[in-house]
Amino acid sequence: MFFCYPKRPFGAVGRAIAALACQQLLPLSALQLANIVHFIADDTARHRLNTNASCIRPGSSVELHNTDTDERGWLQLVYPSQACYRRSCISIVSPLGAALIGKAPDAGIQLTVLRQRLHFRVLTVLNVTHRQTRRS
Repeated sequence: MFFCYPKRPFGAVGRAIAALACQQLLPLSALQLANIVHFIADDTARHRLNTNASCIRPGSSVELHNTDTDERGWLQLVYPSQACYRRSCISIVSPLGAALIGKAPDAGIQLTVLRQRLHFRVLTVLNVTHRQTRRS
């Protein structure tokens, strides 16, 4: 996920920063934990999110723009057991994943990993909803 690299090319350090931004790290901040709990456990929030197709939630495919490097790329936000950095599937409890929850297109995101500030803008959000078939 080259588009997650910081502005200055640090070689191995840059790759580590990009990887850590997308990996599950604990402890989470209180605000990040509250966002995750709100969007996963609260059943009413789930129904509200399902009607808003542009809101980022678990399962969303997101196009991000790294405003520092001008790179763009796609990733999918998934639950921790499904996360795979190599397949661009990031966990909702990773620093970047926690920052993305609930965001909509054109939202700005800032996070710090290993004292490096990363700046992103959400360009596109794709959500797939499966309709239940009616039984006659």
